[in-house]
Amino acid sequence: MTSPAIRPAPPAADGSRPAHEHRRLRLWERRVRAAGLPRLWAGRCTALSDPSRRAAAIRHTAATFAALPKPYRFVLALLLRLFPVAVALTDPLAPLRGAPDQARLQRTADRLSTVPGCAELLKASSSLALYGALDGPTPQRSTTRRQGLG
Repeated sequence: MTSPAIRPAPPAADGSRPAHEHRRLRLWERRVRAAGLPRLWAGRCTALSDPSRRAAAIRHTAATFAALPKPYRFVLALLLRLFPVAVALTDPLAPLRGAPDQARLQRTADRLSTVPGCAELLKASSSLALYGALDGPTPQRSTTRRQGLG
């Protein structure tokens, strides 16, 4: 006997989500951050260097991962746990070199794009991150006028 698929509850009229969905979304956001994906995204795409856009990218990527069917979520959670190991294997001297620079992050991402599994995760998550960051509202720019012009 099979049971029907469980669908997530629709948002309430005020747009809020049930507590269990909120917890699941926060869990996926932690997993994405712990895997080090946002740092690699920022290394590959300058559009994701802005903190507000990076936060939107993390939110969108985590929400997409959380909405996947259970077997896919399980495999993805495992892959996210193993991803830092792959990063360490592609750049073993990274802890000794200090803070990562743009060129080193780019090289690490390029090396990871040749590793099966990691390549797909990096490609899919980068696409989701860019969509989430660039599709949302643009970051607030300073509206103050420059002194001495005009």
